[in-house]
Amino acid sequence: MSKIVLTLWAIVNISSNFVREKPDYESPLLTQSLMGSVYEVKDSCGYWKKISDPGFYEGWVTDLGLAYMNDRQKDAYLEAPKYICTAKHSCIYSKPDAESEPVCDFSMGDLVRKMRNFSGNFREVILPSGVTGWVDVEDVEDFRGWAETRTLDAESIVRTAKSFLGVPYMWGGNTSKYFDCSGLSHFTYRMCGVLLPRDAKDQINTGRKIPVDLRKMQAGDLVFFGRKADGGKTVKVTHVAIYIGDGKIIHSSHFVRINSLREGAPDYYRKEIVGVRRIIGHVDEGTEARSILKDPSYFKQ
Repeated sequence: MSKIVLTLWAIVNISSNFVREKPDYESPLLTQSLMGSVYEVKDSCGYWKKISDPGFYEGWVTDLGLAYMNDRQKDAYLEAPKYICTAKHSCIYSKPDAESEPVCDFSMGDLVRKMRNFSGNFREVILPSGVTGWVDVEDVEDFRGWAETRTLDAESIVRTAKSFLGVPYMWGGNTSKYFDCSGLSHFTYRMCGVLLPRDAKDQINTGRKIPVDLRKMQAGDLVFFGRKADGGKTVKVTHVAIYIGDGKIIHSSHFVRINSLREGAPDYYRKEIVGVRRIIGHVDEGTEARSILKDPSYFKQ
């Protein structure tokens, strides 16, 4: 008789969980995973768990930031109505009162299940762990409704990216509090309803290849920097930015800022461009740029 192997699922239960390369606090930070994100548990080492997001990322997190579910519970969780936090920074409170004790931090992109109770401007919510709290309704939107109404166009991408101007750089940063370069492009597209691979070296293989020519580039394109292929060496991607038009990019370099690609401009970014990719118009085409609505980690397919 064959043995039935049950999958253990982990739902992120804090506003952002730090995903590391190895089960050690001194190990490099790979990324940050947001509250409500669903992962498969692949391995365990003490209180560290190795989690995997199919097709995108895997790494180690501490188990205090996770809630565990079996297949049935995970499916019920995916089908449950949820809120997404659309404010840069918010809080879940113990009572429907901003002066009450906080339950936890809550930030842009985080997900919580809806409860039926409301009081004034507050709505009751439930964390993946089952703990309940209250959130200001102005800081959230219905998740499915939000996902169904995302518009992936140049205006949305540029507006979203510019809303993060001044946010500090942090290696592995992937929240509205801190970004690395690919974290900014990943998070910007995510908040416009599209999931990209996490790292620049993988993002360069998404969408459609565009010539490195300012006359042909469009706002919303991803611009990659690094070392071109030469002498048998392959392209090495070290940085990614978002093109915003008029010869300018927005990127996370020390902090989120705007620079020019025009040589001679006072804010000229003196790095070599190794590729440009267009995601707009090329989602769900098998190049790892996919609609969040079609992602099994967020909606049951």
